[in-house]
Amino acid sequence: MTAQRAALACLFAAASVLRVHNAWVTPPLAGFDGPYHAAYIGIIFLEGRWPLSQESWSTFHPPLYYALSALVWSLLPDRLGPHAVLFCLRMLNVAAGLAIGFAVHRSARLLFPERPRVAVYAAGLALFLPMLIGPSSEIGNEMLTAALCALAVPLWLRCLTEPDSRWRALALGGVLGLAVLSKLNATAVVAAAGLVLTARGFQTRGPRLAALEIPALFAVAVLLVSGVYFARNLAYYGKPFLTEVPLSAQVMGPSGYGAPREITSYLRLTPDVLLDPSDRSPRVEGAVWPATFASVWFDLHGSVIRVQSQWGKRFARILFGFGAVFSALGLLGFAAMLTRRAAPAVPLGTGALLVLALLCLASYLAFTRQVATFSTLKGTLLAPGVSAFAIAAGLAGDLIARTGRQAGRALAVLGASFVLAVGAIFWVGWLAPTGVTPAVFALQGYSDEPTRRVARYFIWGQPLESRGRRLPGGPDPAPPPR
Repeated sequence: MTAQRAALACLFAAASVLRVHNAWVTPPLAGFDGPYHAAYIGIIFLEGRWPLSQESWSTFHPPLYYALSALVWSLLPDRLGPHAVLFCLRMLNVAAGLAIGFAVHRSARLLFPERPRVAVYAAGLALFLPMLIGPSSEIGNEMLTAALCALAVPLWLRCLTEPDSRWRALALGGVLGLAVLSKLNATAVVAAAGLVLTARGFQTRGPRLAALEIPALFAVAVLLVSGVYFARNLAYYGKPFLTEVPLSAQVMGPSGYGAPREITSYLRLTPDVLLDPSDRSPRVEGAVWPATFASVWFDLHGSVIRVQSQWGKRFARILFGFGAVFSALGLLGFAAMLTRRAAPAVPLGTGALLVLALLCLASYLAFTRQVATFSTLKGTLLAPGVSAFAIAAGLAGDLIARTGRQAGRALAVLGASFVLAVGAIFWVGWLAPTGVTPAVFALQGYSDEPTRRVARYFIWGQPLESRGRRLPGGPDPAPPPR
């Protein structure tokens, strides 16, 4: 076994252990909007139907993740208690988190076959990127979307290498159609793939109609797979995209939900949130990029770590230091590709990664501009483009390692320190105080009945009942407030 393969095996083993452990011990329904994602799954599982947008907090999302989770739940024996059921549901995101690492490694190997270290560095960063650790062991649709987008990148690169392969174009469209059917921010990856495939068509077939054959097949596949969501929206709401959450807008409207964000928020670089990740002052909410950086490199919204604790603040500063280094490496990697110091082996490979990164960033800008709340400043909204960043940072690492043995060793120490730090900090129940369970949040006045029903089952172990179905509960550690 080569050193690269041994390192890769260790990275995947460590990432698997961390995620499976967290999936078992993380408090019930912890995570960003965890109770509401569970409510969506519960409606499909208990009632066998696709809920309308206004029925619960998260039901405006496309249904793929929730339908798959409901399918997993339906395959479990009824004798399993709430904790075991929740663990099994979380395993879907555990697998998605590992799939991202696999896909990034595969993409890097296609782009830089003569630089095997790039793939190892990129996969390691994708597996231990802090913003992906918590969601990998919780309930939510973002990890499945990110995994499908990452798995689409190797197919996309193959389409660029073999520009006349119709079946690859259909397969790429099918995978990205599934990604869109999980969360709408995958449309940024669809747009990126379509643009670069079109450019490749004109490059190989010239400026004629035939150049659009492969992009057209790709687009048809995307629409065939995801079109049911848009058709349903048109039928019920008169528009293909649902850009607001009816229940959220109704309840949080007085607090500014739905109001557009000021343009100046994208120009301020006040570092308050980096000094204190629990700070929610107007200065912090009015500085988009520092909050976004903090969300990418730390658990800013407290789904895993209690950010108000002194330990949480100390750990945040450690991870922000790593984040500054790896962010600089990512920029260096893109610069190396653009200046052809390290050109990818795939035609238009540099353009593919750059367009992917830019369109995911544009999608993030559009969404955060639309809703001016702190909760929209989530690094995971950039997750569909994680392949581009991880591969660019991995390339920069390889370039540095080639300058000499000492540089290679320093880079190895940096990588190992990062993996150990992330593993220790995000190991639920060890160093950092665990994020607050969403028990009270799930039963506040603005929660809907589907949320309260599922929360009582998973958090307090009360029996879960629906038409013609009754699941036994589990231990009842604390009665819900009346």
